[in-house]
Amino acid sequence: MQPAPSKPVRSAPPHPVARERAALARPAPVEAPSQGPLYLPPGTAQVEAGRDWAGVSIGLVLVVEVLGVAAAAAWTRSVWPGWGAVIVVAAWAVLLAVPLGAGRVHGHREPDGDERARLAEPWRDVQRRAGTSAHRLVVVDSSELNACASFGRTVAVTADSARSLPPFRLAAVLAHELGHVRGRQAGMAFVRAQVTLPGRALLWTLRAPWSPVAAMWRRAVKWHRPIGFVLAFFAAVAAAAVSAVVAAPALAGGAAAVAARLTGGLAERRADAFAVRTGLGAELLAAVEHRIDGADPMPLPLVKRAEALRRRLG
Repeated sequence: MQPAPSKPVRSAPPHPVARERAALARPAPVEAPSQGPLYLPPGTAQVEAGRDWAGVSIGLVLVVEVLGVAAAAAWTRSVWPGWGAVIVVAAWAVLLAVPLGAGRVHGHREPDGDERARLAEPWRDVQRRAGTSAHRLVVVDSSELNACASFGRTVAVTADSARSLPPFRLAAVLAHELGHVRGRQAGMAFVRAQVTLPGRALLWTLRAPWSPVAAMWRRAVKWHRPIGFVLAFFAAVAAAAVSAVVAAPALAGGAAAVAARLTGGLAERRADAFAVRTGLGAELLAAVEHRIDGADPMPLPLVKRAEALRRRLG
């Protein structure tokens, strides 16, 4: 008696998410451009992008600043006629120009060849999901998961993320970074740049004059001669004079930077929400959890961020 012929087993069709991941994991059929800024076409949006309120958000910030500067200039003019209002307006002009130097301060650079090849397809996918193509992608040399929030039409990703994350997790991180400069977040990024960058410069000015003093003191101790201590004394007097001039602005800048960091959690949550809306929330959570697993000591901000992502994903 012959055994009954076995029926061919039909494999179940791959899940749509699996097909999408497999498609994204394959190399792009067209090589990314080897030079120039990394702008890519958006394709068809997968989420309802709506109107980008970035320009409106920054415009509202400028209106509030103009009103505040006008009031401050009027008051200082009554206290210090002539130069008072000029100093207030000049200080505000510096704050307006500060965000333009954010790229130099944070170390933005164009992706190299390997980074460009890894970033091209995930970045194209994120822009397709968000329905945008007007943003420039740059790299920051950092080992962190996320870069410092950029400003304007520039999106920054860390070199560590660009080189180590799988394509879908990299796309999730890029969606998070794009969320920092979209809509109302753009105004917050503009104010954060205005607040934190001058504070960094002032705090550096407060610390820098004392470095030669310490070096001169060590040499004076090594020489065992009065001239060394005299030079150290005059260097200390000069450093104290510089510190006295910049102390108040530096403390104000430091306080403003601390306040900006306190509101940074809100900016991170909103950027994460944008990544979730693009359909990459689960991959972003996986990237955050992977970074938590490899960290020592435990990074509490990332743990709280992972918990918020889990709640948002349900």
